[in-house]
Amino acid sequence: MSTWFESYLASWNALDVDGVLAWMTEDVTYEDTTLGHKAVGIRQARRFVEASFKNVPDAAFDFVSGSSTDTSYHIEWVMQPMGVRGVSVGSLRDGLITENRDYWNGALFTVPE
Repeated sequence: MSTWFESYLASWNALDVDGVLAWMTEDVTYEDTTLGHKAVGIRQARRFVEASFKNVPDAAFDFVSGSSTDTSYHIEWVMQPMGVRGVSVGSLRDGLITENRDYWNGALFTVPE
């Protein structure tokens, strides 16, 4: 049985900007703590997702585990082919992401300029 986590990560793996954003509310806050980047609102989130796909087009996320309630979640993943382990933690409203914070080891991966 597939979880929403796997479907969400599949959108990232497919480089599907609209698919990723379909999991987010209009007022989403999306933060990559390692990169020090924070997007507020769906427009800024779109720019972040588009830049991610442009900068790291070969990245794919393997789902490790996850847990959620009606209002919160966490997803553990591995970014391939680099083998970088990370976790996303956030808040949900009506099944959509309202806030997401990604934590991963930046020493293991350098984002291309």
